[in-house]
Amino acid sequence: MRIRVCSKLYVFVVLLFATLFSLPNFAHTDDINQATLSLDNNKQYQLVVTVDFIHLLKKHLDIAGDDTKVIDALNHLSFIEQKKLLDNLKAVLSQQTFIHLTTNMQSPETIKNKSIVQETVAFKGLPLQHLKRILSQQANLLASKTELVASAAIPNDASAIAVKFSPLLGSVVLKVIRPQQEIIGQATLSENYRIIDTNNNLAQDSTMMPAQVKFAVDYLYQGFLHIVPRGADHILFVLALLLFARRTSTLIWQISTFTLAHTITLALGIYGIIELSSALVEPLIALSIVYVGLENIYRSQKNSTSQTRMPVIFTFGLLHGLGFASVLADVGLPPSQYALSLISFNIGVELGQLMVIALALLCLSPFRHKAWYQTKLVLALNIVIAITAIYWLVERLIPLLS
Repeated sequence: MRIRVCSKLYVFVVLLFATLFSLPNFAHTDDINQATLSLDNNKQYQLVVTVDFIHLLKKHLDIAGDDTKVIDALNHLSFIEQKKLLDNLKAVLSQQTFIHLTTNMQSPETIKNKSIVQETVAFKGLPLQHLKRILSQQANLLASKTELVASAAIPNDASAIAVKFSPLLGSVVLKVIRPQQEIIGQATLSENYRIIDTNNNLAQDSTMMPAQVKFAVDYLYQGFLHIVPRGADHILFVLALLLFARRTSTLIWQISTFTLAHTITLALGIYGIIELSSALVEPLIALSIVYVGLENIYRSQKNSTSQTRMPVIFTFGLLHGLGFASVLADVGLPPSQYALSLISFNIGVELGQLMVIALALLCLSPFRHKAWYQTKLVLALNIVIAITAIYWLVERLIPLLS
């Protein structure tokens, strides 16, 4: 009976982590696109969205895997087929992106008798010539950024404007002239921005939450999101720490050390004091997971503890902090709320880590007092973690060696 239970656990563990192993590393691959909303007093608006050409086509075509699969698919299309594909993509983006205009507002201080007018935008951009240049230089995809542009007149009676982006664009950092910055969740409506106030200046709607609270919530959410579900490598590292710690006090000290270390390099990386290419940081992060997983296996076989574990965790925490810094740099930090955004993002990361630990403890708690817990289940988990991290390490080293 016991052997049968252990066998089922092995199958469950392998199937659970095989999803991580079989997928390309998605630690920091989800794009956060940039957009700018320019308002010319109350005459017209211009919306400019900067996107990654290849990643946008990848979402539109629903292709799983790395970018090379998208490029192969595009290369098999004729000139006319590529042109039709881009026209269709622009049409979909235009139909799914909306401008909300608030009209008939009695005064800037009241919002009575208001009417919301929803309009689709007409995007221009995604030139076929740009796509051809990208496909002709596959080794260098850094030039795959392109712009979508839409502009239109603003009705005379419009007093506020908001934007809702297509789900294909994912999360978008929206900047409004003044400057004003806001993170727009996928396919959600942005805040309202007054087109003109009593002093004929751009002003944000008084009904929105205080700016500092809004910034804190936005960046806390982004920090959490880059652990769950996007931070697969960070999740595995934290799980490896959990599996090594046989006492709660040990786990607390290790997680605290890891948190302190990545907080230091997150701040230093964002302020530009330490700069290290993500092409180098990402393989090192994968290597840190390989090391911790293999050490867990070795220590479990020897039934011993490590006196050097804390310095190693601190060192690897510094690496993971640089990974978080690259993510936060992509999101961008508004100059007026620099420190608040940085702290909120880090708190979101910690909340994500704590949720991972809580769920893992909940799942493992029925087995922690079993005789085979350390020798069977923990060993199996560490083996899968190490193999998955080795796969990621090789995957991340290939672009550096090619």
